[in-house]
Order: sequence, then C-alpha cells, then structure tokens
Amino acid sequence: MSQLQVDNIYDKAGTGAPTFPFGLTGTASTATLATNAQGLAGTPDITVNNVIGAAATFSGNVSIAGTLTYDDVTNIDSVGLITARSGVRVTAGGLVVTAGGIDVTAGGLVVTAGISTLTDGIDASDLLKEEVNITAGKLSDNTNIDLENGMVHLFTTTETTTSTPNIRYSSSESLTSKMSVGQSIVVTLITAAAAGAFSANITIDGGAVTEYWIGGSAPDAGGTSGVDVHTFTIIKIGTSGTPNGDFRVIANHSKTST
Repeated sequence: MSQLQVDNIYDKAGTGAPTFPFGLTGTASTATLATNAQGLAGTPDITVNNVIGAAATFSGNVSIAGTLTYDDVTNIDSVGLITARSGVRVTAGGLVVTAGGIDVTAGGLVVTAGISTLTDGIDASDLLKEEVNITAGKLSDNTNIDLENGMVHLFTTTETTTSTPNIRYSSSESLTSKMSVGQSIVVTLITAAAAGAFSANITIDGGAVTEYWIGGSAPDAGGTSGVDVHTFTIIKIGTSGTPNGDFRVIANHSKTST
C-alpha cells in the first residue's frame, strides 16, 4: 500500500492549484480534495451547488430553504403530505378525499362556481343562512324567478294584480337541467299583500304545470295586510321533456297580519 503525506500540493509551475482530470478517491478525511463527487463517502457534511441523480434515499429529515419544484409528478405516496403556511391551490383535476374528510377550523369553505353535491346529507351545528333575493318592485312586473339568485324572493312594492311566476334557474339555464329525478326544491315568494293580487298558477321553464294546492283549492284573493307568502315544493319525477310531465308541484298560499 502506497501512501502520500504532504502539507501542500501545487501545480507544476508552483503558482496555483493542480487539476485532477480523473478525480480522486479517498476516505472521509481526504474527500474534501475531490474535484467531483465520484467515490465520496464518510460522515462529514458535503456542500455542493447542484445534485443531479436518477433516485435518492434519505433516512432522516430533508430541509429545503428555497423553492421545491415538481415537474411531471404522477403520484405521491405519502403519510401526512402537506402542512401549508399560505394555502394550497389546485389548478386542475380537482381534489378527491377518500377518507378522513375535510376539517376547516377557520376561514370557512367558499364555493364560487358549480354545484356542490353532498350524498350523505348536511350536519349544520351552528347558524344556517340562506340567500334571499330582494326586488324593489312587484312580482307581477318581475315574473321570472331565477333560482340562481336564491330560493326565497321578496318583492317590496304592493301588488296590484294577479301574476303567474315562471320558475327557472336562470335566463340561460333551465331548472330541469339542474335537477335529477327524485330531487326536490322549495321556492318561496313573498309579496306585499293586496286583496286583488295573488298567484293561482306557476310555470316552470316557461311551461305550464299542474299545482296541487294545500287546502284543496287555488287561492282566489290576496291578503288585506302584511305580506302574502306563496310556497312551491317542486319534485322532479320524470324526463319526458315537458314541465308538466317532469315535475310535481305542491303549492301553498298563506296570508299574514300587519
């Protein structure tokens, strides 16, 4: 076994450091002399600018002070993947949670687009709020009831005549496209009372339907004070393509005092 023991190594001219085109091998104590990472081993820390490899295994923790960028990652198999300090953004593909659920401890959950489907019901342990669409006018002048604005519609101007509300989702989307067979909704219309003002019929998506009035008959007069409340429970029962064949409507008219 040969051994080289020196204090200093210089280039041939004695004016600079030598080069090692084929690298150096050695123990942990001599590894700091290597010009590339070939054959490095030992317990001291190794500081490099870039590490490029096909795979890596770390038995301890990994700390990254800068930015960690993932490119073309297909799957990440992890236990306790993320503790995010400033939010998590999913730009495509959605977020699927198969177990454990989603626990929001602060800030709430806001859905700004689309319809949320909850197959196992809703458990609301605190205040449950519902949007009300308030119109500074009469129902008879605003007969299109767009449910995208809420399920409860309040009209603040005293009515003067009868009207036939048209229940739809919006001006561009039908109610039937938003409901499946076996689903139901409840629509409430509140108007400033007038004896000659009431709604004995409605349409859905512009088509006539049969109303089944609680009490056995349609209203023939409005209240004389307070507000009138028309409530329609709409159940989708078919897909015939006509509102009267696709919906069952249970209707109710209530008068109030001042």
